[in-house]
Amino acid sequence: MIYAIDSNIISYFLKKDEIIRNKIRTEIENDNYFIIPPIVYFEVKRWLVLKQANAQMREFERLCEKITIGEMNRFIWEKAIEIYVSTRKTGNVIDDSDVFIAAFCIVNDCELVTNNLRHFECIKDLKYINWKC
Repeated sequence: MIYAIDSNIISYFLKKDEIIRNKIRTEIENDNYFIIPPIVYFEVKRWLVLKQANAQMREFERLCEKITIGEMNRFIWEKAIEIYVSTRKTGNVIDDSDVFIAAFCIVNDCELVTNNLRHFECIKDLKYINWKC
C-alpha cells in the first residue's frame, strides 16, 4: 500500500498525536510506503517557517528524511484540471491545494490519509482514509 499524507495528519504527527504516530509506525513495519504530496510539503513547511516553529521544523525535516516527497508532473496537472472542472460542474468548490493533492494521489495510485474527508469526498476515483476516527 502507498499512503499519501495530508497536511492535517502531519500536523497531528508534529503535535505528537500517539494515534497517528503509532499508525505510521505500524504501517512502516508492515512494509507499506509513505509519500508526502509536494503541495502538502509546501503547506506544512510554509506554516512552520512563518511561525518560526523550530522544534517542529526539525521534527518535520526528520520525517521528510524517512518519507519520500513527491513531485509534480504533467499527468498530475492534467488530472488536477479534470478534477477542478468536474467538481465545479457539480457545484462543489474545492481549494486548489486539495485539487492538487487529490490529483497527485490518483495519478500515483496512493491512498490519501486525511482527517478532512469533507474536502475530498466529491472527487471521483480518489481513495482516502481517516486515521483519526
